[in-house]
Amino acid sequence: MIKSLISGFFVSMLFFSCSKTPPSIFVVCEENSVGNAILKWETSPVMHGNVKVYASTDPEFIREVNPVAVAPISEGRLTIITDNPTKRYYYRLVFDNKYRLNTATRNINISGIQNFRDLGGYRSMTDKKNVAWGKLYRSGEIDTLTASAKREFKNMGIKTIVDLRGTSEQHTTRSVTDAINVVSIPIPLEELTQVLQGIQHGVIIGDTVNNIMERLNRELVGQWYPSYSQLFKLMLDKDNYPMVISCSWGKGRAGVASALVLYALGVSDDVVMNDYLLTNTYFNIPRASSYGYKLPVKSQEGITAVFMAKENFLNAAKSEIRRNYGDVPTYLQEGLGLSKEDQKKLQSILLE
Repeated sequence: MIKSLISGFFVSMLFFSCSKTPPSIFVVCEENSVGNAILKWETSPVMHGNVKVYASTDPEFIREVNPVAVAPISEGRLTIITDNPTKRYYYRLVFDNKYRLNTATRNINISGIQNFRDLGGYRSMTDKKNVAWGKLYRSGEIDTLTASAKREFKNMGIKTIVDLRGTSEQHTTRSVTDAINVVSIPIPLEELTQVLQGIQHGVIIGDTVNNIMERLNRELVGQWYPSYSQLFKLMLDKDNYPMVISCSWGKGRAGVASALVLYALGVSDDVVMNDYLLTNTYFNIPRASSYGYKLPVKSQEGITAVFMAKENFLNAAKSEIRRNYGDVPTYLQEGLGLSKEDQKKLQSILLE
């Protein structure tokens, strides 16, 4: 079923443990192009002994029986190889038989879908819990699923896809599965099409694009708050999970939505921003902007800026929130109608 092979690379995550004074343990779990999970870790102070890895397709039930991999902690890395990449695995790492950490791959390579990733594993500063793995995802557009993608969605148990694209962006032929409820909450951004056309004709340059993207992000939170409010209402029903929040590229409307959700769960500013910027890793910007390679350099930069996630884009949305509401918590309550009781309910659903 699963076997281990030493290999990997590093990104950090937060640690939870049953110990009162645990060491700091940083782990990454990423999926490679063939569906294997690459794990790498660092500990502070340096730990001795072994790390045991247990796997399950159920994020809420990982039995510590028959580890799928065992390695010296000093190795710092391993790869979990699966013979069925359409199955989604969740892992528990046990360090020196004492310290436990649940993790899964952040990115999920699904045929025909870009920028698909799990919002699990982030630490809530509110009550020191983590966002549950396998409940909430964000992604680019989801229209027609291949046979393997349908199997993967079934294996992940996806129940709801929230489509934030405008109606003109949605394809008339959609092929997902009958078991998935697709909820359309349109936030139209037709202006982006005009921007891309303006760039190609040399009318709009890179600096102007940055200004436009900042303005659009301000409009997302300033004008389209009823749509985000509708999204949160869906999220307060635990029967709608696992859920995917999607838009065209998974970085603008879905990016702002994901940031608002993480804020509601008590995740820190830095972590929210880091998640937002992961689009630059998981969205294939060169492929999306390849049609502009023959254009002047300034036009190429403008096209790339449209597809990128930049700190100033999300900061523009936050600035608009502060201008109108003072801070994000007030915006969640007064702008989106998410009461403190609602936030506690959301946290009870998504934190563990």
